[in-house]
Amino acid sequence: MAHRAAERTGQRRPVPAPRTALALALTTLLLPAGATLAQPAGDLPKPPPLGAPTPPTARPPAAVPPLARPPAATPPTARPPASVASPASPFALRAEDAARTPPLRPDQPVQVRLTRGQSAFFRVAPEAGPHYAVTTRRLARGTDTVLEGLDAAGQAVLEDDDGGGGLASQLEIGPEDNVATIRAGVLGNEGGTFEVVLTREAAPPPPDFATTPAEAASRPPLAVDQAVRVRLRRGQTAYFALPSDRADLVALTRELRQGTDTELALLDSQGEVLSEDDDGGEGLASLLPLSDQPNAVVLRASTIGGGAGEFTLVLQREAPRAPPNFPTSLEAARARGPLAPGESISLDLGRRQFAYFPLAEGQDITAYTRNLDGNTDTVLALLDADGEVILEDDDGGEGLASRLTTSDAGRPAAFLRAGILGGQPGRFDLVVEAAAPAPAATDAPDNVQAAAGQAPLVLGESVSLRLRAGQSAVFALPNDGRPLVAMTYALGRNTDTVLELLDGNGAVQAENDDSDGLASRVAIPAEGRPAFIRARLLGNSAGSFQLVLVRPAP
Repeated sequence: MAHRAAERTGQRRPVPAPRTALALALTTLLLPAGATLAQPAGDLPKPPPLGAPTPPTARPPAAVPPLARPPAATPPTARPPASVASPASPFALRAEDAARTPPLRPDQPVQVRLTRGQSAFFRVAPEAGPHYAVTTRRLARGTDTVLEGLDAAGQAVLEDDDGGGGLASQLEIGPEDNVATIRAGVLGNEGGTFEVVLTREAAPPPPDFATTPAEAASRPPLAVDQAVRVRLRRGQTAYFALPSDRADLVALTRELRQGTDTELALLDSQGEVLSEDDDGGEGLASLLPLSDQPNAVVLRASTIGGGAGEFTLVLQREAPRAPPNFPTSLEAARARGPLAPGESISLDLGRRQFAYFPLAEGQDITAYTRNLDGNTDTVLALLDADGEVILEDDDGGEGLASRLTTSDAGRPAAFLRAGILGGQPGRFDLVVEAAAPAPAATDAPDNVQAAAGQAPLVLGESVSLRLRAGQSAVFALPNDGRPLVAMTYALGRNTDTVLELLDGNGAVQAENDDSDGLASRVAIPAEGRPAFIRARLLGNSAGSFQLVLVRPAP
């Protein structure tokens, strides 16, 4: 009632003052826009008349955010110099900067992560001692490491690829090697991840073999079937005196340590090499017959490249072989009658032995091998009257067998030689048949002047060619303003083609030998006409093939 009376009399009712902060906030929100607590009620805006549109509610002004402070400037990250992998890198990226990084210490592996083209360089701590080994290990998948020992001038004096087992590497280093820096990289300059570890090594004992031919001559000769374990340091060579009885005797290496590639040689009293062998044994092992060098006095055992290596050396006597029933030299072959078509000869070749047979003049034959024993891999060759190789075939027959025809030779052949790949012993049959008459060689221009007077090749139409040794065929190309591709296919036996793009003066603009196997393929641009294509054969034999022009794929 009091409130109503006040309204009727027009008396102003004071707005009670807010007693709390919450009340103050609520009061402020309930006041019309623009009004304040001190404003009289009569000054408040009047409500709109009935039916008038309601004005939009005024929104309170958006709160002004506090002045944003710019973030403190972040100093740029210091980049490591290009010579060091990172500020705390344990290795350098250049040999001359290895002194700025921690040295390799015994039994403290270093993790290395390289990108393509990078290598890691290390110096060696003094506590490594005079003899130590550096090895890579824990290789990431596909990583194939390479280690090098560099001298003070940065020249490689030691190198190893797979001496650490698998794709890992290992260097055995002594004071005589004068190694100043170690380089660790990845084969082919690829990137990779691996560890490098240094281990101390005991000083190697003095070698138990002679290191000079003169010293070997003063020692007892090698005994047959006595296996000798040989461990060579870098640049070291072993020498052994030979027994007097060398009938059917061979020297061979076996049980090679990973990465070792041996070489054996027979020397005479003057130190001259009479015969030698690298990989005549299994894999990288060597095998050298002693019976065919009666003047040899010393056997030399070493590694390819003079690197460190370890292997077993042994002399073994092979079972005596029956005297051959075939000529084993050109001189002996000249005393024999020529091979005749339909002839089949069983051959049992000893180590490093060949069989020679004369050929009838003017008669074309096809010779091939069959009934190969075990892993025998035959090789046939046609020789001229002086013993020079005209044409040779390894696996032109079935499997490891050989096959060739005299008509494929570039010039008359006088002898046929039969042997086994790598000089290994083995048995097989040699068969001779009359060769079908060779088709006549293609009559085609051999220069651009003559080819310009003939019709050009037609797109998509194959041309059958048979060329003699040394013969070439030149054809004009169509001048249609569009690119072309010239290619050979359907090559005959022992045929290896070469295609050459010639300009109007006969100068070679492009060439290709082996685009697909022994076939050839040359891209011909649209411009640069007139132009010509020349087809020829690689080597000294005749051959047949197809030549065709096509459009390049879009």
